[in-house]
Amino acid sequence: MIKHAGELDRRVTIVIESLAEDDFGQLTPASTTTRDVWAKKVEHIGNEGDNGDEVSSTKRVDFILRYDAVTLQPNERNYILQDNETYFIKSIQFADERKSFQLVRCEYNDAVNKYQ
Repeated sequence: MIKHAGELDRRVTIVIESLAEDDFGQLTPASTTTRDVWAKKVEHIGNEGDNGDEVSSTKRVDFILRYDAVTLQPNERNYILQDNETYFIKSIQFADERKSFQLVRCEYNDAVNKYQ
C-alpha cells in the first residue's frame, strides 16, 4: 500500500471534538486540533441523491497516515481537514503488516462542506 514515505504527499489536520461544559452548565462542542500530519489520499466512487430539498453527494475517502501514538477514535465528532474540506472518520485500521501506517477511512459529504 505504501512503499516509501514520499507517497504521503498531502498535509492534513486531525481534529478531535469533545463536549465541554460552558458557564451555564450546558454541553457544547469543543474542537481540539491535535496535529498536522502528512497523508496519502485515496478517493473512491460515491453516491448522489436527494436529501430533503437539496441534492447532495457522499463518497468514501481513505487517508493513509504514518502511525502515531495519538489515539484516534472513529466517531461522528472526529474529522480530518484538508483544503478546507471536512472528512468524517468512520474507521481506523493498520495499513501494513509492520503496523507503521494507519488507514483512516472517512466519509465526505458535499452538503456539509457547502456552508463552511
